[in-house]
Amino acid sequence: MAGLSFEPQTGVSNKEANAAFKKGLNKVYGWYTGGFIAFVIVLAIAEQMGLSRAAIGLVFLAATVALYAGIGIMSRTNDAAEYYVAGRRVPAVYNGMATGADWMSAASFIGMAGTLYLTGYGGLAFIMGWTGGYCLVALFLAPYLRKFGQFTIPDFLGARYEGNLPRFIGILAAILCSFTYVVAQIYGVGLITTRLSGLAFEIGIFVGLGGILVCSFLGGMRAVTWTQVAQYIILIIAYMLPVVWLSVKQTGVPIPQAVYGFQLEKVTAKEKLLIDDPKEKEVIAIFKKQSDDLAAKLKDVPTALAADLAAAQAKVADLKAANAPVAEMQAAEKALAAVPKDADAAKKAWTAAKAAADGRAKPLAGMPRHAAQYAGDPNGDEKAQKTFNESRRNFLALVFCLMVGTAALPHILMRYYTTPSVKDARASVTWSLFFIFLLYFTAPALAVLVKYEVFNVLVGTPFDQLPAWIQSWTAGRPGPAVGHRHQQGRHLPAG
Repeated sequence: MAGLSFEPQTGVSNKEANAAFKKGLNKVYGWYTGGFIAFVIVLAIAEQMGLSRAAIGLVFLAATVALYAGIGIMSRTNDAAEYYVAGRRVPAVYNGMATGADWMSAASFIGMAGTLYLTGYGGLAFIMGWTGGYCLVALFLAPYLRKFGQFTIPDFLGARYEGNLPRFIGILAAILCSFTYVVAQIYGVGLITTRLSGLAFEIGIFVGLGGILVCSFLGGMRAVTWTQVAQYIILIIAYMLPVVWLSVKQTGVPIPQAVYGFQLEKVTAKEKLLIDDPKEKEVIAIFKKQSDDLAAKLKDVPTALAADLAAAQAKVADLKAANAPVAEMQAAEKALAAVPKDADAAKKAWTAAKAAADGRAKPLAGMPRHAAQYAGDPNGDEKAQKTFNESRRNFLALVFCLMVGTAALPHILMRYYTTPSVKDARASVTWSLFFIFLLYFTAPALAVLVKYEVFNVLVGTPFDQLPAWIQSWTAGRPGPAVGHRHQQGRHLPAG
């Protein structure tokens, strides 16, 4: 940024220059944090005064995109070192924040709590693996990459192994893993933009990507670094606020990490009650019947498809003859349009529907008990023991793969080229772990608190009394609507 482009003056040592630069950063981001908190308070007041949630989402989205774009424009540069490695003068603590923002993307910010909600203890493999990956980076990669003094990973490979072939292999590997990673991030960008703005999912993707482009293409790593520091402050505040609010609401204690264990005990007890609930068993029977009916259809797809089509056509004809209400006619015509066009389409649709019904025909829609470490039983029969051992090995294998994969991500390794020294690179990884720890230590608490809320508030609530946010959340979701389990006024999200 223009205000952060401190250049060492004649007669001033690099150490003094870096200290002055860091002091300037502290001042700028201190004001920025205070301004952001004030902005949130103003939005809260505006909401109390009648500003709609849709308007709040648009204002928040526009303000943050404008902020990031402004940082990107102010950080524009023509200097190669500034563009590729931010001038190699990013203080360790700020590089740690930038790395934290780099990492707190769709997978961590959106997916981590959801994964823990759905899989319970098994989801901790992601936290352990990703955290272990940063330990590998700190011990074996970051200091040595910084010491080599190159600009990119392919540059490092070319210099280290003295040839263009290693450089070319590094380019291909970086593009391949970056493409895979970016696809998931783009999906997350579309989801968040859709939730905040109400725009269509596809348009939300382009809006988000447009903001990213403006933030990065003029200033390169320099612009990205200062934008990511600003992003981290917003991300961690946005993540912590609802968790603290849930903790206060449920326990009266504003430190969710300290009390969610007590809520986990209540969730475990509630799981047992739900599994033994007669109405839950009725719901399971309904989905089991759906699965059996679909299995019967799949035995003779052409005949079943013809029967479905004839029944749908007869329904429409009968309603027309009876001059039925418009709503009933529209529903019947929609059901007719939903009949698969041919046998192949029917087979594909019914196979998917049967798999979904099979999943829901299990206690808690197939979700494992939250506190259960592994599937199966080490003290059970041979099958249960085999399942337990496989589950445990899969857990450890996932931790290992995530460790190695995290340590090899190009956009993470690139961050350690930007520090002033090898020592700062090591310190930067430590700060990265700390800033990421704030989220990872909170995600398990969020998963438990949300599950407690769902099991004790949503489950058993009649459809016409469900909170309004459920409908709006489903409406903004790309693809098919979220399924729900229901029977006699009960409601239980299918995972």
